[in-house]
Amino acid sequence: MKNFLKKITRFTTVILVVLGSLNASASSHQTTDSVNIKTINGVATYPKGYQGTPIRDAKEDPFISPSNSALILIDYQPHILMGVKNIDHKDLINNTKGLIKSAVHFNIPIIFSHVGVGLKGSQPFLKELTELAPNAIIIDRTNVNAWEEKEFVDAVNGLGRKKLIMGGLWTDVCLAYPAIEASNAGYEVYVPEDTVGSITQLSHENGMKRMLKAGVTPLTWNVVLAELQRDHARTKTEGETTRIFLEFLFKMDPDKGWK
Repeated sequence: MKNFLKKITRFTTVILVVLGSLNASASSHQTTDSVNIKTINGVATYPKGYQGTPIRDAKEDPFISPSNSALILIDYQPHILMGVKNIDHKDLINNTKGLIKSAVHFNIPIIFSHVGVGLKGSQPFLKELTELAPNAIIIDRTNVNAWEEKEFVDAVNGLGRKKLIMGGLWTDVCLAYPAIEASNAGYEVYVPEDTVGSITQLSHENGMKRMLKAGVTPLTWNVVLAELQRDHARTKTEGETTRIFLEFLFKMDPDKGWK
């Protein structure tokens, strides 16, 4: 009987320890679902470990989130970039780097696609961009419309994401065609306009108009990062998010911090 009571006591102790650790873990990751935040005299007080508002369900979230989106960049190749005249090349590359780093930071799947590399020996996707996302899928094509290539479409469908962040050179050709096709196929397509360009301002504008008519949403790359982070209390990602903003949006030294 004594041995039985000892076993029961040990078992009860283990249960209490486990429950205590679970409660501690829950309290260290509190959201507004579990605490009542009130603002007094313009200042809110938050409990230790507060992690902000709850993360929305991927299917119901109307905005870009780490769990519902993918990044697709098309034809950022040296010879194609040479033809871009409506935006400074340094700005375009800087903005595109910020976009890629944002996607990598939040573990968003990435597809890079270039054209004519295997067929014609064309220069591949810019290394300074691909090296930022070593785990990205890279697809070579022959068709200027990536959506007519089965490998490309299969790769996009295989990601299981309904919100596609798409960029490409040139705006009115190799970006517009697959962006329109993806929108028609039921995807929500977002184009960070400050990461794309074409041979003239008119060409770029016509490409954007054509995509908008098909339901594509224009934005800028920093909006993508803001939507991914969403809440300043999400400390796991906030630090690197701030560094990306400092380096690529404000063009400041990220090591100097943010006041």
